Amino acid sequence: MGSRLTHVSQGAVDRSAGAHTVDIMESAAGRGRHRRPMRVGPAVRRRRWRTCAAVTTAVALLVVVVTLYETPPRPAQAVEIGTALTERSVDAWNPEPATNRAKDILRNVTEMANQHIMGWGALNPAPAPGERSWESLDARVRLMDSTGVTPVITLCCAPDWMKGGRPGETDWSRIEVAPDRAHYADFAELAVDVARRYPQVRDFVVWNELKGFFDPTNNRWDIESYTELYNTVYRALKAYDPTLSVGGPYVSIDSWSNAASASDPSSISGPWGTLDQRVLDAVDYWLAHADGADFIAVDGTNATRDEGLITSPAASNGKFSATTRWLVSRTDLPVWWMELYPDVLPHEDARSTYAADVALDAILRIGDAGGAAIFIWQPESDPRFHSVALWDSTATPDGGRPEPLVSRLQELQEIWSSGSAVRYRWENDRLVLNPVQP
Repeated sequence: MGSRLTHVSQGAVDRSAGAHTVDIMESAAGRGRHRRPMRVGPAVRRRRWRTCAAVTTAVALLVVVVTLYETPPRPAQAVEIGTALTERSVDAWNPEPATNRAKDILRNVTEMANQHIMGWGALNPAPAPGERSWESLDARVRLMDSTGVTPVITLCCAPDWMKGGRPGETDWSRIEVAPDRAHYADFAELAVDVARRYPQVRDFVVWNELKGFFDPTNNRWDIESYTELYNTVYRALKAYDPTLSVGGPYVSIDSWSNAASASDPSSISGPWGTLDQRVLDAVDYWLAHADGADFIAVDGTNATRDEGLITSPAASNGKFSATTRWLVSRTDLPVWWMELYPDVLPHEDARSTYAADVALDAILRIGDAGGAAIFIWQPESDPRFHSVALWDSTATPDGGRPEPLVSRLQELQEIWSSGSAVRYRWENDRLVLNPVQP
């Protein structure tokens, strides 16, 4: 999880859907061409053909004029919905009634779940050279297995002895330090051991958010070193089992309020801000120099780094559309959003129905633009974390109950499972879904 600013510019920001225009450039470069099927576990789920273009319609309701923004129909199952397990994700020591409710939500609402090998709910799997400690990771894989989701493992982070620490010790304050180049092979060996221990896991992401790979001297990502680590791990995993699915670079898509605020602004911008060119350069380098990949992984928020949200939350979701379109124009690899943060304003309740609708809007935009999968970070609600969740705290027997996003996802999945396409529009701060026969 990267640094996420919550500051919002002092100017009034109207959250109303009627106060913004959905980006009509969502025709996605490359849509309609053949796309490589996304591997999900041992099976291959083929991605459906997508229609294109977007429509903006203004209508008058009674004496109040409400602007509706409606997209054309989209195919069923346009995007896989998953969650990223973190420190608070169905903890076994919490009351069973609460954890059972949370497991039911995982089972019935999500299709995939991601777990890191160290951190975010997992302890150090290799405290010393030649030593393995699997207990905490075993528990998380059992959780994924028990709920029937497709398990995904992110190969991050690195044991201390791989990054200058003493064998047998774990300093969690250094969790985001990358392994030394001299230990890339050791990290790859650990990755293979993970794959060997969990044969049911078929999808692996190499590292997280380029942690430890920023070059402060040149003020850019050291994507060359990351790609060297990635290739070392990729070759090792493919040598062990060529059918494994491996992807990266899991880079955070940063944006700024305007080009003048960014040290390296890109040409991709909108009412939501301007993308950081350094991130795009990192993606391009990895695509050109990776030994291979089965999907491309990114993450990000709809907020800017310097000013937070600079337009309404729903309009800010245009960043997800623009980024996904750019990625689709660069590669045929399926696009996975490993952490999705569709922020609302700081004074707005992240557990509200409106916040759930903003999240659903982000998911649908990513699907429209050609994305393959999204993962909601931290499915359990936490008052210290201002973001949408799937269930409330499981710390009490009455907990583990669904948050508003759950019913919205179920509504969407019901449309998809019927074989219908979906149109969606904003109307009076509500996202309206309409099934349409494709």
